[in-house]
Amino acid sequence: MSKLNNIAMFVSNDGGHFAQLMALKNLFGKYDSVVLTDNKRANRNIPALKDVKAIEFAMAFADKRDELTKDKNRKLTHASYLSAYWTLFRQCHAIWKKYRPKVIVSTGSNIAVPLCFIAKLHGSRFVYIETRAKVYSKTISGKIVGRLADKVIVQWPEMVDVYNGKADYYGTLV
Repeated sequence: MSKLNNIAMFVSNDGGHFAQLMALKNLFGKYDSVVLTDNKRANRNIPALKDVKAIEFAMAFADKRDELTKDKNRKLTHASYLSAYWTLFRQCHAIWKKYRPKVIVSTGSNIAVPLCFIAKLHGSRFVYIETRAKVYSKTISGKIVGRLADKVIVQWPEMVDVYNGKADYYGTLV
């Protein structure tokens, strides 16, 4: 097991996942915090991010998505993203090694998957917060990381049963 630093890494993709991560802003100042995202607009001018130690970017998946959506004639498939997922895993691992966080908290989505595996491999704790957009079923990321995460938090009471009682409900992030 690797030596871990007393750092909390907060992780999310762009869009609604990032908005939900920003709802955790009160935690950023309480811990030595790093934010990892593919949100190109994330910077210290966002008031919620003023207290974080660093903002890091893992752009492989977002860049691939941008590339593929520009070519309107190309059909998007899961295979289209395979190389991007491998690159995303490598980017996330390099950033994990830079900080060696004790805990990783993720609001999803695809960036959560490699980080959950990396956390389990190196002894970091992993907390997954399922999106509030899901009330009756798991996200794809939730299906994968829900089995490995040290803690799963859901934002609807119905989701506790969806996770077979292995998730905790505390309300919604606002």
